Amino acid sequence: MLHNNDLKFDIKEKDFKEIPVGSFDIPEQLNEHFHTTDRIDFRDIFKKKLYIHHTIVGADAATAGNYGVFWIVPFECTVTEVREVHQTASTSGTLNIEKLTGTQALDNGVSVLASTISLSATANTVVTGTLSATPANVQLSRGNRLAMLDAGTLTSGANVSVVIEITF
Repeated sequence: MLHNNDLKFDIKEKDFKEIPVGSFDIPEQLNEHFHTTDRIDFRDIFKKKLYIHHTIVGADAATAGNYGVFWIVPFECTVTEVREVHQTASTSGTLNIEKLTGTQALDNGVSVLASTISLSATANTVVTGTLSATPANVQLSRGNRLAMLDAGTLTSGANVSVVIEITF
């Protein structure tokens, strides 16, 4: 009997099999098995943060059709912060982050932010949005989507970037 601290191992000579050098015979086959990400329980990774970055590059930010879905949620999580910056201010544009569930189309989801962020505010200034006070609006489930929801006059706006902080 071998001792390793408090662990005890009973090793008997009959438990070992010799494999001849150069032999490709495997004495015992490993049963077929699979690994899938569906078995990962992300709740075991408590209060970890992930940052989702999205930018509408250049003058594309002046066109409403360039705003929309930018992230599909892979696991349950909560939005804990939204930050935005733009390089060139728009005429009177605003931005919100929208949570879409199921087959909801753009403009039919719920607002993650309590109020919109002004895209006509001072350029090159990072703005932190105020999150919705409704917990369900910031809690995300697998398969939900996040979208940039624009309003107002986007003319002249350029390089709109958002960073979404999520906790899971």
